[in-house]
Amino acid sequence: MVEEILNLHALLKKKLFLENIQACYHKKELEYYVRPTEVNEALHKNFIRFGTKKATSFLIIDIDEVSQEHYQDIELYSSYVKLLLNLTPNWISRTTKGYHIGFLLEEPVWLNNHTLQNRLSNTKKYITHILGGDEAGSLRLIGYWRNPLTHDSIINTKKIYSIDDLSNEIFRLIIGTPKFNIDKISEDKRKILNINIDKVDKNRFVEGNRNNFLFKKVVAMLYNGDISNHQVEDTLISINGGELDLQEISRISKSIQKYNIQPNNKQKREPYKRGPYHKALWDNGIHNYIKDTKVEFSRQKMGQKITTCKIIESTILKLVNGYIKTYQNRETFTNKNIEKNSNVSKSTIKRYRNQRKLEDNIKWVAFKRYIKILVGAKSVKANEPLLSNLINLAIYKISFEYKIADKVFAFYKNIKNRLLFYEFRGEWARVAA
Repeated sequence: MVEEILNLHALLKKKLFLENIQACYHKKELEYYVRPTEVNEALHKNFIRFGTKKATSFLIIDIDEVSQEHYQDIELYSSYVKLLLNLTPNWISRTTKGYHIGFLLEEPVWLNNHTLQNRLSNTKKYITHILGGDEAGSLRLIGYWRNPLTHDSIINTKKIYSIDDLSNEIFRLIIGTPKFNIDKISEDKRKILNINIDKVDKNRFVEGNRNNFLFKKVVAMLYNGDISNHQVEDTLISINGGELDLQEISRISKSIQKYNIQPNNKQKREPYKRGPYHKALWDNGIHNYIKDTKVEFSRQKMGQKITTCKIIESTILKLVNGYIKTYQNRETFTNKNIEKNSNVSKSTIKRYRNQRKLEDNIKWVAFKRYIKILVGAKSVKANEPLLSNLINLAIYKISFEYKIADKVFAFYKNIKNRLLFYEFRGEWARVAA
């Protein structure tokens, strides 16, 4: 271990290029200008600027989201990384939330060579995606990362990589068949790969972690046998709920399907339960069908539309309650005040106020309910007609096209608080309450 540390020290000193390097002891210092210090002194500090404006000899990946088991056992995480990448990093260093994974390059990549720069960036993106990291936050090629010499690290200097070594192996993993299959690996490796769906925290589907969440969630569903490989993209779309664009969803889907993950048959399966809209789908003749040898999952796609309607309904309820609080606090109806009172993001508030043009309707429903509260009404029903009409205005343009029958279905919230759908013919249908 001591030999590896000394080897890495010598390699870092050589590949940092400069005699004076920007480095500091505390992360908070990075908020200000960091003065360069002599390279030997810099290598004793906790944070180092790797690479220069002209070139870099490093590829460093920042993985923030790891399981508690992996975070506690750096050896286990190192095995996990080697298994997935078929490569041994030159160092893996523990961070506050996860790990930094570093590779040393044989030759520097000059950043004015756009071909090599793009190749290095793409390699880093693919590695980040394979390891379930946040691509958006990990794709810079130069910047400050933790010094592996001063942190809890696993170091290996036996091999230094050319850009060909890294990009060719990672590209092979992305487009080819991976070297592992979940059903064939040994039990100790199964422990590394198994992602328990019950432990995937749904609250982590937030900005900056959406790709990572979707990848882990759907891999877990495949492994648990909840879905099959040809249902991956539809499942991603359903969970995503319109947050990421379809192009990004397609990329995640292709990445997952390359692994051809098969279910763990030993795991206990819950008995199949029909969904609440099973009969309505059947009564309207909406079924999955085969077109050009490809299954069209119409029932699942209709389910995605229903989910979207429910998300809109939930948002409307939050906004109405937020407007009521704004009335109660005698505040002006600014995006900032509505965000504070409704716990709805500003971007969503702007969309409902401006693009959907529901401002006056939301304000009117909120005002009526506010008055009821003022006069001491015993209850303010959530399914009152005004609120149902408001939700119907919000979901009016959502539709589902059932192509095989050349039909379009729209959605309607009745006064009994049930979401119904009907064949749309260009005007509101009369739906029985």
